[in-house]
Amino acid sequence: MTEQEKTVTNISIRATYDSLEDIVGARARDMIFRSADMGHVLENLPEYTWEKNYTNAEQVILYYKTVDLVGPVGAQGILRQMGYKNAEKTDQVLHLLDQFKDLPPEERLYKGFELLKTAINRGTVENGIEGNPQFNVHDCTMCKGVTSTKPYCSQYAGALQYFVDQAYGKGIYQMIETKCKAVGDDTCLFELRKR
Repeated sequence: MTEQEKTVTNISIRATYDSLEDIVGARARDMIFRSADMGHVLENLPEYTWEKNYTNAEQVILYYKTVDLVGPVGAQGILRQMGYKNAEKTDQVLHLLDQFKDLPPEERLYKGFELLKTAINRGTVENGIEGNPQFNVHDCTMCKGVTSTKPYCSQYAGALQYFVDQAYGKGIYQMIETKCKAVGDDTCLFELRKR
């Protein structure tokens, strides 16, 4: 897969557009999209569909420009919120989790993680601690070329947290990035921890 292949879904870009408005406001959102050379999105918003009309580079630059706007420390909280809201808005629009509402929480969580894998076109869902699913992103593009002293991929942790909250309820489990390529690990790994 090359950086220029269109592997990113319309859902990912539209949810980022909507969540940025909720978190930083419409003016800052528009500034982020324009500085990422994605002003065309502002004029022609993608629908919440599974079509892949964007490249990895286009998606990643939106996160980098968010970091540029607020700084690397403040951005981590914003990126986590963006990830959460991206998953939440997509679910609200498409009602993706409705089909899993009668499943046990562990299965609902696994299915939610699989939906995220499809939306971002990366990662694997694996069995983790105590049989809980974990999310492993061997091919993370968010921290490519980034060096950090702390795990960096907060947007993934936020999206995964939404699925955790939907499966178990808020405040019971937390998604933690326990490995990150930005700190020198071989992968970006997200695990479920009891609060």
